[in-house]
Order: sequence, then structure tokens, then C-alpha cells
Amino acid sequence: DWLRWFLNVKILIPFRDALLWVPTPAFVLAIVAFAYGVGGRKPGIYAAVFFTIVAFSGWWDRSVITLYTVISAVILATLLGIPLGIAAARSEKWSKRVLLACDTAQTFPSFIYLIPAIMLFGVNDVAVVFSILIFAMVPLCRYTVEGLRSVPPEMTESADMSGATRRQKMRSVQLPIALPTMAVGFNQAIIFAFFMVIIAAFIGTQDLGQELQRTLAGTEMGQNFVLGMNVSLMALTFDLAISSWAEKRKKSLGLG
Repeated sequence: DWLRWFLNVKILIPFRDALLWVPTPAFVLAIVAFAYGVGGRKPGIYAAVFFTIVAFSGWWDRSVITLYTVISAVILATLLGIPLGIAAARSEKWSKRVLLACDTAQTFPSFIYLIPAIMLFGVNDVAVVFSILIFAMVPLCRYTVEGLRSVPPEMTESADMSGATRRQKMRSVQLPIALPTMAVGFNQAIIFAFFMVIIAAFIGTQDLGQELQRTLAGTEMGQNFVLGMNVSLMALTFDLAISSWAEKRKKSLGLG
């Protein structure tokens, strides 16, 4: 109970309120700056167009809450998934086991992830973030393992011959080369999180997913379209920015 209280009252709710406090123009500019800084001019332009549409859709607050849920879950998934992938990539045996676990996790229906969330945290924002976290952690872990295992052996052998420690080899050789592949996992984690936030609306939060669940039973097709469009545009903004960065990184490394 104390963990649920701490996460909800001390972390998630203040973070949500802080995002809602930011004026809409400043929020849109921050997203555009992020997309431009990560992906370049084209993703920045798309971000400006997409988030301007979201801002004028009439569902801005719900969209911000959706974004808060996704950001919270992806940050936690990154903190857990990437270290797990790095640890597993050091061993062929553990790499196979972790990849098998990832394959198995992706065969489950998305509703399955709601069960442990409800059992552990009840019906609240913590449960929603936890269910999305489990779903989003799979691609992060998978692509971290695949990225590190795909580093050319001659690169690691050169590092070994130069006397690099395991940590130096990971930081200076393996991670820089694996980053484009890991970025694909990060990108998929964000897309999965935006998908899962619709499913997780069954157990709490007041975001676009909840409104979609409420209106799907009715005949408000226009409202359904706008709500779905907002989720898609936000997901597409991050997808374009991160994909553009990954492509540039591959070219700079001579990998594509």
C-alpha cells in the first residue's frame, strides 16, 4: 500500500499536474523542439502540425493526460528493460532465454497485462502505468539484446586488444554501435504504450482511452474519429522523430 501511495501521490499525480499546468502554446513548442532536436527539420514540422491539430481538437487536457501516462510508463520501461537487455546480452544462453520470454510475452492478449496490475495496485493511475510498463518493456529489452549481440566481433576484439575493461567496451564500443537498433525498440515501446493506453482505460485514468471506451458504445462517430486521431497523431510524432534519428545514426556509423 505504501508503494502504491508513494508512486501515485508523490510522483505520478505531481507529474500529471505539472504537464497540465504548462500553457498549451509552450507545450506544443516543447514537443516541436524535441522532434526538431532529435529528428531534424522534417519531424519538427510534422510535430508542429500534428500537435496544433491536437490542441484545437477540443480534447487537449485529455491528450496531455494520455501523454503523461505514456511518458511515465516508457521512462520506467526504459529504466528496467535496457539494463535487463544489457545484462542478458553478455551471455548467449541468457540472450536466448530473454528473447524467448519476449516472444512469449508478445503472444499474450493485451488484456492479460491488466490482471497483475489490478492485483498489485487496484484501480488507479499506478495500475495503468504498470500495465503499460510491462507491455512496453518487451521491445526495449528485445532490441537491446539484438543490438548488442549484432556488434561486429572485430570491434569488440579490437577493444579487448587495447586493454579496455568490460565497462569501457560497453560504453565506448558496443552501446554506440547498438544505439540505432535500440532506438527501434524505444520507438516500438512508445507505439505499444499508446496502443495499450486505450486498453488500460478499463482500469482507471481520465485520458483519451477512457473517452474512446465511453463513446464506442454510442453513435458519436465524429467524436470517436477525433479521439482516435489525437492518439495516432501523438504516436506518429514520436515515431517520425525517433526513426529519423536512428537512420541518421546508422549512416554516421556506416551501417546503412
